[in-house]
Amino acid sequence: MALARAHTVDALREWQIDDDIVEALRLIVSELVTNAVVHTASRTIEITVSVTATEAIVTVTDQGLSGKPVARTARPEEEHGRGLALVEALATRWESTPLADGTQVEAAVTLPERTAGAL
Repeated sequence: MALARAHTVDALREWQIDDDIVEALRLIVSELVTNAVVHTASRTIEITVSVTATEAIVTVTDQGLSGKPVARTARPEEEHGRGLALVEALATRWESTPLADGTQVEAAVTLPERTAGAL
């Protein structure tokens, strides 16, 4: 998980993305990778970080058991079960796509409008 978080942070900082968005996407990647590790039999997990004119996007793809992840409400005494609820709270949008050999989850955070001449 640490490598996935570091990759995400490094890429977003290289693109000069605001720190609050970097932190949100770092947490999102952590939760999505954790879900892929815990809930699938995937031997490989791929993380893609990209930026458009309006969004910073992370995509986590596993080759494990195909299925649609569902956010649920964890009971206060539960130690787990808040990952997708956290993703839902932090992301502007997120979606899960079942694949023939796994699942792909994409989460995006809207970028603030930049002033003219800024990256």
